[in-house]
Amino acid sequence: MSSGYVYNNSPMDAEKQGQISEDLLKKAQNNHPDALSEIYRLFFKKIFRFVFFRVSHKETAEDLSEEVFIKAFAKLGSIHNHSAFEGWLYQIARNSVIDYYRQKKTTVALEDVENTLEYESSVIDAVNLDLRQKQLMANLKLLGAEQQLVIKLKFFEDLSNGEIAALLKKNEGAVRVIQHRALAKLQELIRNRNNEQSARPTK
Repeated sequence: MSSGYVYNNSPMDAEKQGQISEDLLKKAQNNHPDALSEIYRLFFKKIFRFVFFRVSHKETAEDLSEEVFIKAFAKLGSIHNHSAFEGWLYQIARNSVIDYYRQKKTTVALEDVENTLEYESSVIDAVNLDLRQKQLMANLKLLGAEQQLVIKLKFFEDLSNGEIAALLKKNEGAVRVIQHRALAKLQELIRNRNNEQSARPTK
């Protein structure tokens, strides 16, 4: 599926990777082709990664990601603050994933769409994690749901604290606190597991 928007390999001088300016948003709202292409270039990979880890199928993720931009470009006039754009775009992506599961008439809890075992299995299958990484994933399951989600968005999907805050509708300070506590808990769990393994008698 193709949205018809051209991928622009020459970023606008005023833009930096992963950011959107007020000027770029205004141009896109006026249907300026270069502005629309630039937004697509800046965010497509992030949106694709976000969707892929929730549907576990490359072609489906590509189609859904394209649909996200079609929906977003059709509703650009509803955005009045350029700093809110990215969180708004991720919300469209999240809703698209939920709609996808509803159309399939598959019973999937919303929290399963957000993270849980399907997500983790997809990551393991996709990147063939080694033993240490698999142990990390096992310990990750022992964190609270919110801590798991923040860690995954930060380190698996490479989102910034600002992007995570916009997506979760929290301020950046709250996200940093959740991240700090989650990492501290992970370190404790890994340390305890290593101590247990060291204490086991060797055969």
